[in-house]
Amino acid sequence: MDRKFKIDVEGTEEEKELIRTLTTLFSTRAGSQPADREFGIDWSCMDELPEVAESLFALEAYRKVERYEPRVEIKDIKFENTQGVLLPCIYFVRKENV
Repeated sequence: MDRKFKIDVEGTEEEKELIRTLTTLFSTRAGSQPADREFGIDWSCMDELPEVAESLFALEAYRKVERYEPRVEIKDIKFENTQGVLLPCIYFVRKENV
């Protein structure tokens, strides 16, 4: 599978499960799940200029992670820009008391 993103989860015993659920969230196109049209990520922002795309993607990522995977929070999002292709690298940490 050619991924459009990288995921890293720090400091958790549930790392494999969290990576699986986060990968599912970020691999699913928003609007494609009949039972929950909000589930997934709207990747259309990545067609914008890099600075705009980074901001829009970060907003989308923070909102969706808070809603669909409350056990973690985004620690950082870094973007690799290789030959005009923007690759988000998303770093998560486990939330306390969840």
